[in-house]
Amino acid sequence: MSSNRGIVLGLGIVAIVLFGVVLLGRPSNNAPLDPRSHEPIGTSALVRLLRQLDVEVDVGLRDLDDLDQETDVVLLLRDRLDADQRTTLLDWVEDGGTLVASDPGSSFTPPVDTFSLGDPDDPTAFAIDELVDTGAGICDIDPLDDERMDQLAVYGGPVEYDIAPDADSCFGTGGSAYIVATPKGTGTIVALGGSGILINRSLDDADNAPVAAALLAPQPGMRVAVLDPNAPLAEGEGDTSLRDLVSPGVKRALLQLGLAFLVYALWRGRRLGRPVAEPQPVAVAGSELVSAVGGLLQRAGSPQHAADLLRDDLRRDLISRLGLPPHLPAPTFVDVVAERTRLDAARISAALGPSPVSSDGELLVVAQLIDAVRKEVFDHVGS
Repeated sequence: MSSNRGIVLGLGIVAIVLFGVVLLGRPSNNAPLDPRSHEPIGTSALVRLLRQLDVEVDVGLRDLDDLDQETDVVLLLRDRLDADQRTTLLDWVEDGGTLVASDPGSSFTPPVDTFSLGDPDDPTAFAIDELVDTGAGICDIDPLDDERMDQLAVYGGPVEYDIAPDADSCFGTGGSAYIVATPKGTGTIVALGGSGILINRSLDDADNAPVAAALLAPQPGMRVAVLDPNAPLAEGEGDTSLRDLVSPGVKRALLQLGLAFLVYALWRGRRLGRPVAEPQPVAVAGSELVSAVGGLLQRAGSPQHAADLLRDDLRRDLISRLGLPPHLPAPTFVDVVAERTRLDAARISAALGPSPVSSDGELLVVAQLIDAVRKEVFDHVGS
């Protein structure tokens, strides 16, 4: 029987695991722009490309205080920074760093001039599900000033920025451009009109990969930090909750554990047959028990010994029922019992003794009094 039960339990657990996999799907990291994601809208291919160019890449950097002068370029795919983080990043740029920002809604990018085939109400969203060719046009950004890099294939449609008088640009018309480089202190902020050339789906189209490499890693041996595009918003911003921070894999595991526990509880709680009848002990009334004990000891010819035993038994019952210390002096014990039960102290004292018992009639009176006191106390306190 136990072997069959084990087999049933094992099959139930296997069924739960398979059900969880089918219901929830396999774990996957498909967050947009995630540098660890191999999905079409991830950016893992860009990270791999930079590493193949002998560039050290710090993936998913969250703490901007970790930035130092050894970092050459920071890639901001999605701006979810708070005011303090933006100040820290701007100070780093002004000290000589290069920031490449591909979020048109970021405060680091210039004002938007046009949304070519884009959504004017949401400049950070992919506007359409196709590639849009963009010619090089006028280009005065040194790393991109190469006649071989003359075409981009932008997924979702390119966004063009206004070109400030002190800024350089590429893939534009002179008044607006897809790529704009603006000097800040001794550093530079390079704005891309969206991340449509950096994602896995489009990186190998047109000249997307050479342009990305020229902006992020113009020389081998450089160090690039990719900020985590899906990091939680700073406290007080957005609607990110603690539950949102739990990874999908953990949620799947918790759900499967819950389902497995439910199956186990149902399996353990099942009834294998009809209820088994169990004989109950015979209840003996208190008065009958007292009479039986008194009669036995009476026949032994020792009324005083019988009375002492009955009184000790009553005292133990009162101690147990009322939660009294076992070594209280007799007068104190009687007073405490009378106070807690509201019974007459004289009756309690007569029942507990130690008045002498020298005859069978006196023993019978004591036994009846003990039985009455016990009943009154137990009825008053409750069973």
